[in-house]
Amino acid sequence: MAETKIKKLFGQSMIPKRFADKNFEAYEATEKGQYQALKSCLDFAQELKTDWFSGKTLLLIGTPGTGKTHLACAVGHDAIKQGRTVLYTTVTQLLEDIKSSWNDKDRSVKNIIARYVSVDLLILDEIGAFRGISEREKDYLFEVINTRYEQMKPMIAVSNLRLSGVDSIEAYLEERSFDRLCEQARLVVFGWESFRRKSLC
Repeated sequence: MAETKIKKLFGQSMIPKRFADKNFEAYEATEKGQYQALKSCLDFAQELKTDWFSGKTLLLIGTPGTGKTHLACAVGHDAIKQGRTVLYTTVTQLLEDIKSSWNDKDRSVKNIIARYVSVDLLILDEIGAFRGISEREKDYLFEVINTRYEQMKPMIAVSNLRLSGVDSIEAYLEERSFDRLCEQARLVVFGWESFRRKSLC
């Protein structure tokens, strides 16, 4: 029964197929920064086990291909094994989901946002990849982030952008959303060579 429940929770998590087996053991750490990133994510996962309503955020930023999504999903896998609900989404997917309700009388923005708020752990990936974000869409992102913040629910935020300054998460999300992500946040910076490029012949 426990295995059946875990499979069901994983199926509902929307973790992409490529990351279906990306757990902590599968993360290849060969240098100091990678070991530190792995330890920080392991520590975050351990903290969740003892307090699911601490309102903490794991903020993973850095260059593409360095293992940010791998470790984010590894935390998600760990949470699912505990019987917790997890939902993985990119900013693009979240906003497209919300916009799909505009002309659908059977779906409402409120109910869609509630889906992203209701889960125990939300993994929000590719922050900044959707560059043409409007003020209205920023409001929707704020509503998701702020409601989880108010309910003290944990989040994992993943981005290739810098933390602050020009072309940063702060500029992308605006101060109000960024400020809430930063409170009680564990920041991990990924600055090494892309794992993907190492596979080039």
